Amino acid sequence: VTLPGDLLPLAGLPTGSRRSFVVMNPRLAFAMVLLLLVAAIGAACTEEHTSVVASSADDVGITVTGQGEVQAIPDTGFFTVGVEVRGSSVEEARAGAATSADAVIASLKSNGIDSKDIQTSQLSINPEYDYRDPSKPRITGYVVTNTVQVKVRDLKKFSKVIDDAAAAGGNNARLQGVRFGVEDNAKALEQARAAAMADAKKKAEQLAKLGDLHLGKPVSISETQASAPSPIAEGAAGAPASDVKTPVEPGTTAVIVQVTVRWLIDS
Repeated sequence: VTLPGDLLPLAGLPTGSRRSFVVMNPRLAFAMVLLLLVAAIGAACTEEHTSVVASSADDVGITVTGQGEVQAIPDTGFFTVGVEVRGSSVEEARAGAATSADAVIASLKSNGIDSKDIQTSQLSINPEYDYRDPSKPRITGYVVTNTVQVKVRDLKKFSKVIDDAAAAGGNNARLQGVRFGVEDNAKALEQARAAAMADAKKKAEQLAKLGDLHLGKPVSISETQASAPSPIAEGAAGAPASDVKTPVEPGTTAVIVQVTVRWLIDS
């Protein structure tokens, strides 16, 4: 059997251009050559490589979240008003609801509410059943509901707008809810943002001190804005007495800003 020169060292033989030797058993010689080849390939494949990845300076820092909250006086009011009418037929209920809804919308517009601030929020037609015999429920009539969401920009008119709309709808009127918001919130946002940054910096400085570190400059800032919802009044129905004004108190609305800030650590 003749071995290539590069396999002679693996066989424990002196190196040279080529070297031959005789094996008495050919099968044993073939197995030996095969084992030497496998050993050579295995040695090449088991080399170990060590990689060192240096940490970026940007990976070393302190990330905190700060929150600022400012109580603002609402300048806008919202409510949902509509009508609910029953009838023995769909057409009877629909026609009655349409007449009452037209009166409510006309009242809103007569109080200076622009069309863009009146939006239909629900329009439904549903049957009503008599379930005294559960196996054979019987339709006894139909109910039509038509409601609109209203935005009032002048809160001085808020009570009057509600009262007049309810009066226009009569006993078919339904008032679903009242809430308030801040349309012009730029100043409140600035104050809340400043408070949020101050809160974040205070936390970062405290963490740096506890860790015996020196706080560097901020390298990233993200912001989230929110407004705490105003309480919602539910379930008012029917027209109020003409000589009683519906009391409405806007209170205050919380304008909230959250910031997430990352500071570097100075060496």
